[in-house]
Amino acid sequence: MNAPPADSPRRRSGWKGWLAAIVGGAGAAHAAAPETAPSGPAVPPASAPAQPSVAPRSASSATAGDATDSPLSRVDMLVYKTAGTQRLKLHFARPSPERFPGPRPCIVFFHGGAWRTGDPKQFMPYAKRLAEVGVIGISAQYRLMGEDDSLPIKAVQDARSALRFVRAKASRLGCDVQRIGAGGGSSGAHLALMAAVAAKPGPAGSIDDTTDDLAISPRPQALFLMNPPLNLERYDRPVPVDQRRQLSPTLQIDASLPPTWIFHGTADKVVPFSQVTEFRDRARELHAGEVTVQAFSGRGHGFFNAKRGDGEDFDATIQGIVAGLRKLGWIDAGH
Repeated sequence: MNAPPADSPRRRSGWKGWLAAIVGGAGAAHAAAPETAPSGPAVPPASAPAQPSVAPRSASSATAGDATDSPLSRVDMLVYKTAGTQRLKLHFARPSPERFPGPRPCIVFFHGGAWRTGDPKQFMPYAKRLAEVGVIGISAQYRLMGEDDSLPIKAVQDARSALRFVRAKASRLGCDVQRIGAGGGSSGAHLALMAAVAAKPGPAGSIDDTTDDLAISPRPQALFLMNPPLNLERYDRPVPVDQRRQLSPTLQIDASLPPTWIFHGTADKVVPFSQVTEFRDRARELHAGEVTVQAFSGRGHGFFNAKRGDGEDFDATIQGIVAGLRKLGWIDAGH
């Protein structure tokens, strides 16, 4: 196994530091690279059960129970799952119904932060920009890892729950059930991708929440991933390698992988660019959905964040996502 590169961001001791070093996001991204304008232009692509129903508290928020009996195409926040004392929410940015009538494509985003920090605010700029071209942008909350957690099994379960919820309630949410995508940054990109893999028994535990309706598929029909960690087996830390393999997307994908767009900095020291090419090659071997890689020359981890530098890379990433949506036929060429 290969250890993380010597010039990775300084780790805290033990497996906590390993998690933070491997998969930054809103927090670790800032540690990995200064918040300054990038050094060069982007290069073009290479080749639960619901809780009891209650009335909404306001016109803009609702609970999971409301989804069983009310149209939800106007809400901007919705509880999709209750896990213990946590009410996990989806935050929405919606297109104009006058300009974009009818069911719309939806993309569910998951924030970064090494699975331990961060919140859905990180991807609301993405959700809002996509709403301008007719896509319902959704930024999801999930359970963060606690002191006693060695791997983000609960977060993976929540990502799959969120996709199941959106699929089950698509008509009430205004989503087209045939056009549901997922995406995110860093650890959030990992979660989006783990929603697309088959649930196999494994030593790390079930990646599905047993309270979900498992007859509903969590698999998105497209993926949009920013600097995703794709292979966790190579990091020599005190988490058994067979457990890390179970949460390594490169080792878990099959021919059902949907079309996937990956936006990744070539100078990423947290998730090396070689993981992306390995993943793309594996998808080709499996004859899975096409993996399009958009390399950002000289960029480090977290380059995609809306507030990073002058926003040039954020804009370029949005443009790449929009290009992918057009290629899929999910939005018109004019948008």
